[in-house]
Amino acid sequence: MKTHRIVLVAAGLAALALTAPAFGRSAHSSAATVVTTKKYSFGTILVTSSGQTLYLDAADKPGHPACKGGCLSVWPALKTSGAPKAAGSAKASLLGTAKIAGGVKQVTYDGHQLYTFASDTKSSPTSGEGISGFYVVSAAGAKITSTTKKPKPSESGY
Repeated sequence: MKTHRIVLVAAGLAALALTAPAFGRSAHSSAATVVTTKKYSFGTILVTSSGQTLYLDAADKPGHPACKGGCLSVWPALKTSGAPKAAGSAKASLLGTAKIAGGVKQVTYDGHQLYTFASDTKSSPTSGEGISGFYVVSAAGAKITSTTKKPKPSESGY
């Protein structure tokens, strides 16, 4: 029985050691977070390197996000551990970071903290537009408030 318990503890510790690096980092966190662009019928917008639409929260104040706690499970902050990089029509001069809870760095663009939307899909990549004060971000750094057109990506999903 004692040997069995030691084996279980050792197996548990080994499994924890293998999975620990995955904890504490979101899918949107890396040393070189890239912000790029994609063209839609309503303009060129910011997206992650994997094609996820980026949003700003109109309620945010510079360096003080309004989205906290449970909000972040729906609107995950775009995090980075290094300097964010620009691609496509995104402008490197507009990229920055803001420290959020726990000393984590959130990517900013033209002073706006950036988020993704958990409910976006390949077939509906901008479904968060206008929801709860979150808006798609243009390549110029402005919020896009046009919700009258259904966006269609100019290139296939993400």
